[in-house]
Amino acid sequence: MREKLSPWLPAILCGALSLITVIADIFGRFATGTANVGLTTFICFLPCCFLHVGVMLKTLKDENRELKRRLDAMLHKEDNVGNKAA
Repeated sequence: MREKLSPWLPAILCGALSLITVIADIFGRFATGTANVGLTTFICFLPCCFLHVGVMLKTLKDENRELKRRLDAMLHKEDNVGNKAA
């Protein structure tokens, strides 16, 4: 389940951050009469969204590198087997 949900965690975090910002802004307008109360929350937690996206991209890059390494090893092994048979 975690592997299926993992790529969507940055989007879920961004959606939750947006929802928190909207709710804080609406509550702030009714409670204090000032606007942009949720803006501070949004700006403070925005780097977390970029961090999660960066971690996901790094994971994908590492997996891609590993797959390329394995493919190169398989192709090199096939070349060596083909050269020995001839």
